[in-house]
Amino acid sequence: MKKGLVRLIFKIFALIIVISISAFYLRTNVSKNIPEINFLDVGQGDSILLKLPNNKHALIDGGPDNLVIRRLGESLPFYQRKIDYIIVSHFHDDHIIGLIEVLRRYQVGAIIYIKDFKESSISKALFDKAREKQIELIGLENEMEIKYSLDCVVGILNPLIFGVKIDDNNSLITRLSCQKLSALFTGDNSLAVETALLNTDMDLRASILKASHHGSKSANLETFLRRVDPEYFVISVGVDNRFGHPFLGVLELVKKLNIKIKRTDLDKTIRFYK
Repeated sequence: MKKGLVRLIFKIFALIIVISISAFYLRTNVSKNIPEINFLDVGQGDSILLKLPNNKHALIDGGPDNLVIRRLGESLPFYQRKIDYIIVSHFHDDHIIGLIEVLRRYQVGAIIYIKDFKESSISKALFDKAREKQIELIGLENEMEIKYSLDCVVGILNPLIFGVKIDDNNSLITRLSCQKLSALFTGDNSLAVETALLNTDMDLRASILKASHHGSKSANLETFLRRVDPEYFVISVGVDNRFGHPFLGVLELVKKLNIKIKRTDLDKTIRFYK
């Protein structure tokens, strides 16, 4: 009798495992063509994971340390070990240190980075690891576009094409337009870059705007916010950071414009999908 009961319990347990695994894979397959943006909670820094159609993934920046590895593990299934593109907005430590460990642990297709940057020991270590793993390096001088499907495009732009003064904060501008999801990622760009963008006829509209420079007063012009016209303003920022980010005046401006605010220091990893 006891052996029969043990067998029955074992069969029920095995059936539960099979059903759970089947449900997991079904959910993954159903959702793999639904775009999703994850603003990863990496403390005082930036790291944004883009989940794109046909099981493609892109990572914008990697934060200030290896916390990004934990956040990727929370945001991706255990078997997903490939990141098709890493986009390095610029080379400040709080955007790139975590990328070195990402290169060690994930299969990366290519790294897109802003051309003409000031080299540091961290950027050298990053490129040394990339060359060791034979990862394609794309130094962007002007602009490029990555098409994932007819209605899913990632555009990347180097602000230096506008003739702005060279500045360590100058960052690649990435715009996602994917099905019903749209977002603009501005790195640490300053008022000068925002003004340059306003002087073009570019379509800057997006439902989600990543706050420039962690919500600093050195960026986030009212005219720029009105031109983008986002529903959400997302601030990647660390708890009680020494820089005083985000700036109170920026928060008040965003509220005045009736834009919803999300912050990684308060909301942790922030996910958007439609």
